[in-house]
Amino acid sequence: MLPKRNLNFIHSHRPAVCSECVTQIYENTYFQGGDLTTVFTPSANYCQIVCTYHPTCLFFTYLPVTWTKDPAQRFSCYLKDSDTEMLPKVKMEGAFSGHSLKQCNIKISACSPDVYVGLDMQGVNYDVSVADSYQQCQKRCTNDKRCHFFTYAPGTYHDASFRLSNGHF
Repeated sequence: MLPKRNLNFIHSHRPAVCSECVTQIYENTYFQGGDLTTVFTPSANYCQIVCTYHPTCLFFTYLPVTWTKDPAQRFSCYLKDSDTEMLPKVKMEGAFSGHSLKQCNIKISACSPDVYVGLDMQGVNYDVSVADSYQQCQKRCTNDKRCHFFTYAPGTYHDASFRLSNGHF
């Protein structure tokens, strides 16, 4: 559940319908209601991919690191559904929202080659090992079906215990 904020409804001439392909991501917008689950993703684009692969997700709202000082809500990706294929758009500063790409005739991959410098995703580390580079760490994560994200900690990383191992996922 999101903390209470000053929300203003956004009026649009077109409803948010999911029976057509809509690729636009709306800035400063929150889709109200329809919550299925919350996951953590590094970007709004990745949140859209997760929504697309989820069996019933039609909409999503993403809250980036800058949205709140509460670490528990940073990088939150709210997956949403609606029986009517519509949800009200609400103005919310800093939020990003969009549609599943299920209706689009485009090929997308759940595997993202993007690397986020300075980002350590929240979650449980289940493996820590030595790696010579982030590319090596990324390859290990890609080849491990349980791995969703990895963090490579170079010799300058602030936590000495991770500097010794260089990588965890």
